[in-house]
Amino acid sequence: MKLLNALLLATVLFSISSAYGQEIPNGVNYKRASESVNALAKTNLENALVSSDSLPPDLFGEVVVVGPLLWKALKPSADQLLLDAKPIVITVQVPVAVLAEGKRIITDDERKAFWKLLRITYSKLKDGTVRKGNAEEISYYWATIPFDIEEPFWVIDVGGERFVAHFQVKGGKPRLFWIDRVDDLRTLKP
Repeated sequence: MKLLNALLLATVLFSISSAYGQEIPNGVNYKRASESVNALAKTNLENALVSSDSLPPDLFGEVVVVGPLLWKALKPSADQLLLDAKPIVITVQVPVAVLAEGKRIITDDERKAFWKLLRITYSKLKDGTVRKGNAEEISYYWATIPFDIEEPFWVIDVGGERFVAHFQVKGGKPRLFWIDRVDDLRTLKP
């Protein structure tokens, strides 16, 4: 009987993990959202990526954080508006603490400038695949934030480049609140 119960439990746990199709690394606080909210966020993100270069209407939240590796890549080409946008200092353990700069995008003008620069710098985003994050991508993001990961959480995979896109849900509407490029965090060392 114990063996039967153990097999039943293992089957249920395997089914649950297979249904979500993603491995959450140990120690990461990851909270799932409903399938409908995740689907809406994914659709909005996919539509934004394939649409024109104008600012997508259903993508950005009130505040959007550009994570440290994406900001490091965009900063040399950023216009003065983005350079003057509010900085955010992020503490990253790589393995010792390193302070890294990101940006808080708040105004419509900043959102437009950011979206234009992102699309120019990473022109292949329009061909990217939006998918669930894997353990490596979740671990990367977890290392850069001081809060739990709450879905919707998606990865834009553009072959050699990957971007995490984390959404907040307000009033039932998922809006992008953090975007970053997945790479080796050790490159943030001064």
